Amino acid sequence: MKNNPDDNDPKDIQGLVVFRDVKSQQTQKQEVVSLEYIDQENRIKLVCKLEPFGGNYLYSLLIINQSMAPITEIKIRIKYPDFLILIRSNPPKIIIDSDLIEENEKQIRIEFEKLGENSQKQINTFLTPLSLEEKGEIRSYVTFINNADFVRALDSDPVKIKFDPISVERKILPSTEVRNFLQLANIKRGIKSIGIGIENNPDFDYLFYQLEQTILDQNFQLITKDNEKQIAWYFGKELVSGADILVIGQLNSNKIELLVASQNPHIIISILTNFVTEFSNRLIIENIIETLDQIYDLECKYCGTVLPFFPKKGESVECTKCKYEKIIWS
Repeated sequence: MKNNPDDNDPKDIQGLVVFRDVKSQQTQKQEVVSLEYIDQENRIKLVCKLEPFGGNYLYSLLIINQSMAPITEIKIRIKYPDFLILIRSNPPKIIIDSDLIEENEKQIRIEFEKLGENSQKQINTFLTPLSLEEKGEIRSYVTFINNADFVRALDSDPVKIKFDPISVERKILPSTEVRNFLQLANIKRGIKSIGIGIENNPDFDYLFYQLEQTILDQNFQLITKDNEKQIAWYFGKELVSGADILVIGQLNSNKIELLVASQNPHIIISILTNFVTEFSNRLIIENIIETLDQIYDLECKYCGTVLPFFPKKGESVECTKCKYEKIIWS
């Protein structure tokens, strides 16, 4: 039934309701409005970045919730070119979505249930190139359900990946200056440590010779070496950037290791990539291995620390830092 207009007279209402109740109703009305109107539009951010990290590239993805309400059912896809290998991630448990790999492209899939109000979550993936001859891009896609139960999506800008050619010139560095070079403030380092999975113990003297030849073929100057300890130091200069490069190659605990130090972190990754490629090809030519699958990366899959030794077939090795234990080859 329609109300009488006189029933809405403010004077009559004031005479019937005490002021405390009026304030209570006003407060309640304001609370209802504030709870219903939590605007998440443009308050959920996606930030992606690619940068050198030792001997790998670090692709980081940051989801930021700047609103006063949570988002749920977050699903992340990271697409990257197939000339990159996923070495490890943080968090470590992610899914390689092999069924959804497109031509020349791989995909990482990550899911988590909730991201609370005024909070953020970062995903780190560590990628290393198989080849320096390719180019491509990395791109991220995120979907989530907002506080109004709608599915929303965010796409990152593509991050281009292209490797510039490297030209190294031999350069002499006195062996007494190696320590000083490594201690320079702007020097970055990267390490690759690999094991060779063959049934019989390899001839380590011959492997050390192949290691030396691989480094010399990249036009580095031999500084000094210790045949007994199977370690050698080399030096060079990258002609395009002008960056100095120190290379240390060694055999240690059944591992073949290469340390590269330079002012230019991108050069470190390229030198290490070239080293693994050329050294592996040498081993195939010399009939030491049959396929590249017999080359094993000895970086801990959880924390990135170089494993202390290359174990025998079927045996496990424990990371000295995070204590993660793994069978490398079986």
